[in-house]
Amino acid sequence: MDKIKAEQEKEFISRIFIDEIGRLQKEGFYFFSFILMGQAIEALGCFLDNKPMKAKAQSSKRFSKALNILMGNKYRVANNDHWLYDRLRNQLTHSFVPSKSLHLLSRDKQTSELNHLEWHNDRLILVAEDMYDDLKGACKHLFSMIDKGKVPLKNIAASPEDLLLHE
Repeated sequence: MDKIKAEQEKEFISRIFIDEIGRLQKEGFYFFSFILMGQAIEALGCFLDNKPMKAKAQSSKRFSKALNILMGNKYRVANNDHWLYDRLRNQLTHSFVPSKSLHLLSRDKQTSELNHLEWHNDRLILVAEDMYDDLKGACKHLFSMIDKGKVPLKNIAASPEDLLLHE
């Protein structure tokens, strides 16, 4: 395994997926963080397959693979028949209009009956900070897989420095 390439890959994921979404949430941009988390989940899935990052017609497969392998059973169940992919990743990414079957909120708007990844009044509850914590856990799980050589390394065209991201 190319240790330098592995570290660069982990650095990219950390800076782009974890740090940037974290900054959005810190500033209170929870709605936009949901859009990017949907995209990030799909992107994490591309690190799990043997195809090029830009491979066509892989979106739902990669989203599902990331949920199934990196994010746990509750996400897998919520994504049955690509349900979460269609309503979170697709609908928000392409229209910025949330599905009526999702209730997106932040912890400061959360009440005792509104729990992350549970149903309430026929709507799946997604709490931004909880989903972000789960996304960070998924990234750490992927980092472990990278360190153990269990996933192929990808060719990332731009580094965080190339994108002018600074700490």
